[in-house]
Amino acid sequence: MSSKIIYPELCQFFRVISKKLIGVLIAICMIPVLAYFIPGRFFEAEQTRVTVARVIDGDTIELANGKKVRLLGIDAPEQGQYYYEKAKKRLEELVEGKNVILESDVSNTDKSGRLLRYVFVDDLFVNLELVKQGLANVYVVSPDVKYFSQLLEAESFAREKGVGIWKTSSLPYSKCIEVKIHYDAKGEDNKNLNDEYVVFKNNCDFSVDLTAWTVKDRSFNTYTFPEFELESQAEVTLYSGSGNNTKTELFWNTKYSVWNNDGDTLYLRDREGSLILSKSYGR
Repeated sequence: MSSKIIYPELCQFFRVISKKLIGVLIAICMIPVLAYFIPGRFFEAEQTRVTVARVIDGDTIELANGKKVRLLGIDAPEQGQYYYEKAKKRLEELVEGKNVILESDVSNTDKSGRLLRYVFVDDLFVNLELVKQGLANVYVVSPDVKYFSQLLEAESFAREKGVGIWKTSSLPYSKCIEVKIHYDAKGEDNKNLNDEYVVFKNNCDFSVDLTAWTVKDRSFNTYTFPEFELESQAEVTLYSGSGNNTKTELFWNTKYSVWNNDGDTLYLRDREGSLILSKSYGR
C-alpha cells in the first residue's frame, strides 16, 4: 500500500483519538462542578470513628484529639436561651465519652475552624434525634443538604407534638399578633440594615407586654425585647440596624443582615421561651 493512502488514514485516526481525549478531559473537569450541585452523587461521604471528650453546647462537641465539631443541619439554643441546658444535657447523654461515627457532607469546616459533621451512635442519627425531641431547629445551608428532607420531617414531628422549643405559649396572643417581614433591603443588605425590618401589630383588644420576648431567625440571630408594651391596634417596627428606641421603633443593632433573601423563618417566643408564632418565607 502506498504512503499516499496511509497518510490520510493516519491523520483521520489521530483526529478521532484527539476528539475522544478532549471529551474525556472535559468530563473529568466537570465532575467537581456537578458534585457541587449534586452533593454525594459522585463522592462517598467520609466516615470516621472517634471518641467524644465533652459536649460544649447543644450542637457542638469536642473530640478526644481536641478538635471541635459543629453538628450539621441543626441549630440548638445558645447559652442564656430557654432549652439551652436541656439540649446540652441530652447531647451529653447521647455522645459524651462514647465512640461515635462522624460523617461529612460537602463543607469540611466552618469559619471558626470547627469540623462540620453528622454524628451517629450505633444506629442513632444524633442530629436528627435532637430535632425530633424539639431541642434544635433545622438549619441547613447549601451545599450541605444531604439529610435536609429527613431533618425537616423530624422538625414537623416535633412541632406537631409541641415538644421542647415547639411548646406553644399559653398566652392568648398567637391569634392576634401579626408579623410582616421586609427582608430584602435596597442595595447591599449589610450596608443598608435599617431597610431590613419586621413589623409587629397587636390586633388584640388589649395591650401586650413584650418585655423579654425574643425574635429569632433559623440560625443563631436572636433579639430580646427591652421593657416594652404594645398597645391594642398599635404597630412597632424592629430594624436590623442601629438607632434610638421609641414607642414605634426598635433597633436590633446587628453588624450584618439577619433575614436571608432566599428564605428564612421568624420565631417569636414569650418570656418563658414558649412559641407565640412562627412565620416563614421563600425556600
